[in-house]
This record gives sequence, structure tokens and C-alpha cells, in this order.
Amino acid sequence: MIDIPTLSLAAGLGNLAFAALVTVYTWSVKTTDQPLLIWRWARVISGSAFLLIWLRPVIPLWLSLTVSHLLLIVGWSLECAAYASLLRRRGWQMPLLILTGLALIAQLTLHGLGLSRRIDLIYFSWINGAFFTAMTVLLLTQRSNGPLLRLMGVTNAIMGAIFIARSVPLFWINDIAHLGYQGPNLTLWVAGYLITIINGYGFLLLAKQSDDRNLRTALADVEQAEAEQRQLLSLASHEFRTPAAMIQASLDSLKYLADDIQPAVATRLDNMRQATQRLIHLANALITQDRLRDLRFGLALQEVGINAVVGQAADHYPARIRWQVLDQELYLDVDPELLTIALHNLIDNALRQSPDRRPPEIRLRLAESDLEITVADYGPGVPDGEKAAIFERFYRRDAGPGSGLGLSIVRTIARLHGGEITVRDQVPHGAVFALRLPVARTYN
Repeated sequence: MIDIPTLSLAAGLGNLAFAALVTVYTWSVKTTDQPLLIWRWARVISGSAFLLIWLRPVIPLWLSLTVSHLLLIVGWSLECAAYASLLRRRGWQMPLLILTGLALIAQLTLHGLGLSRRIDLIYFSWINGAFFTAMTVLLLTQRSNGPLLRLMGVTNAIMGAIFIARSVPLFWINDIAHLGYQGPNLTLWVAGYLITIINGYGFLLLAKQSDDRNLRTALADVEQAEAEQRQLLSLASHEFRTPAAMIQASLDSLKYLADDIQPAVATRLDNMRQATQRLIHLANALITQDRLRDLRFGLALQEVGINAVVGQAADHYPARIRWQVLDQELYLDVDPELLTIALHNLIDNALRQSPDRRPPEIRLRLAESDLEITVADYGPGVPDGEKAAIFERFYRRDAGPGSGLGLSIVRTIARLHGGEITVRDQVPHGAVFALRLPVARTYN
């Protein structure tokens, strides 16, 4: 049966449920969004008022009537404040504060004078109608007036009109139990409950849309800042690589004067040469990483001979790299530039890990439907617990040489080609990095 006690209980629990939803949402996303916090208090206060009305048969009349009316005035005022804050209106605080203060003083005065219930209901209907009219104006005059705002503006307008309509029969009906008043009063309660539900979900959607807009704006700012940072880093890496390469070339040329250079000076020159190689490696890694993170990036596939690509990568190093190729040339559709970068990173890593920069061994073999390129070093090896972590960006096992980018770049290049990179133990010591590429594959 639909009656006012049942509807007041449903309205009270519904308002408290919305307050709980806001609490869960703000806690889960860790936000201190002011409109949501104001609206939550509006729901708590309004819900408490409706529960007091539901408890009218078992509690004192002043608590059920006076306190509930005062709480509802505060609740509607806070709801107006929540809308104004959410829609970023200015200059609303003082008028709303004055209206709320006057409404509360007038409500207390009416109850203090002991005027008839009919007069009290007329005033209460008009003041609540004024609050809903204010919310209607806020919603319908918003510059970005979308469908949701218009819907909520209409529902608040209906609610305000029903409040005013309820008061009209009371001008000539003295008995509030009269059917001429009870009909509009029950209509108000039914419409009020439905509109409470609509406005509740509507406000949550508006708040979520506002959060999404703020998030998109913040994300755009972050993306712009990151793009500018990447551009600066890429420019600096390119500009830095050229003079570093010139320094390395000059240091390499001094090798021909080894007989005329004192041992102490030769040691310092060797240290400078190694430091320059590290700087060039870091610049190359940053440039490659920048290219791989470009969202417009696509593989420049070419049909190339794998033996030839590996041979060219190995010949790049002054030290003789031992490598064993396939008995017969295998042609694959790969990006030769990226594959060469991956091989250089694996060889550089092996040289850093091996004692006395002992050259690594490179082997090629066919494993089922994949081509496996292995680079074996003679270093300390990789512990089992770190075999997956070493391919993460910026991961470094210690404070030794390296940028923490090389192996992550290798993994990215391998996966772009539909392959993978793994590491296993070398017997008796060292590590074997295995780059597997599918022999037949359609790449993205």
C-alpha cells in the first residue's frame, strides 16, 4: 500500500543510500571533490528528516515536525550549493546563505508562535518550492546545457510546482485531513520519491562527467608536457651523440701512438674511451626508446637475409665477435634497423658483463617455427629470480655500467616482430640471451 509513512521511509533510506554511494566513490577514487561532499551531506540531512517523519507516531511531535522541517530546509539548501559548486557558478554563496538563514528563522518563528498546522504547511510548501525553483534555474541556465542537465532541471521544476500546488487548497481548506488536500499531498510524496531517485543518479552522473572532464584535461596537460620532454631529450641525445662519437674516434686514433704514450696516460685514455662508449650507448638507447614509444610507430618491414644482418652487426665492433650462422641464408620480413639495434644492445650487454670485455658468441638456429638468435657471454650470469625483471625498463642489478634501457628495448623490438626474448644460464658460467623470431608471421 502506498501511503505517506511508507514513502517517507523509502525516501529516507534512499537518501542515505545515495550518501553511502558517494562515500564509497570518493573513498575508492581518493577524491575530495567539493560538490560531492556537499551533496553527500545534503543526502544525509534530508534522509534523516524523512526518517523522523516516518517515526512521527512514536516520537514527540516537535521532533517529528519542527526538526524534520528545519533539516529539510538545510538539506535543500545544501543541494542547491552542490549544484552551484558542480556547475562552477560564482556569487551564489551569500544569497543562498541569506535565504537559508531567513527560511530557518521564519520556520522557527512559526513553530514558536504555535500557529495552525495549515499555515505552517503553506509556508513550508512555498519555501521548498523556492529552493527547487532555484535548482531549476541553476540547471536550465547552465551554458553547457546537455540532455542530463535539462532532464534534471525539468524534474526540479515539476517538484517545485507540486510544492506550490499542494499549498493552494490550504487557502480555503482548514482541515488537512480533507481529501482536497490529501490528494495533492500524496501526489507530492510519490513525485518527490521518484524525483529523489532521478536526481540522485543524475547528480552522480554529472559529478562523474565533471571528474572525467578534469581527468581528460589533466591527461592532455601531462601528454603535452611528456611530448615536450621527449622532444627535448631526443634533440639532446642526437646533439650529444655526434661530439661523443668524435671524441671516441680521436681516442681510438691514439692507439696508433701507444708506443709513445706512458702507461699511466694510456690507462686514463682507456678509461675515457670506455666512458665515451657508455655515453654513446646511452644516447642511442634514448633515441631508440623515443622511437619505440611513438604511437604512430610502425615496422618498416623488408625481406632481408638474417645471416647478413647478424654479420653486419657483429662487424661493427673492433673486437672479433664469434658467430655461427645458418648453413643456408634465411630471408625474413623484418625491420632491419630495429633488429640491428636489438643485436647491438645484446652484444653491448654481453661485453659489459664479460671479464676483460671478452667477445660474446652469437649463434643462429631454427627451433620449430622460430628463428633463434643467441648471444652468450662469460659474465657472472643472471640469478633465477631476476631473469624476468632484467627486461623491465630502467632495471639495473647493481650500480655498474648500463642505462637499464637496452634489454627492455630488445624485448619491445622482439614483441613488435611477434617474437620474444629470454635468458638462460651458460655452462659453466655466464648467460645466454635468446631472441626468437617467427619464421612466418604477419606483423602489426
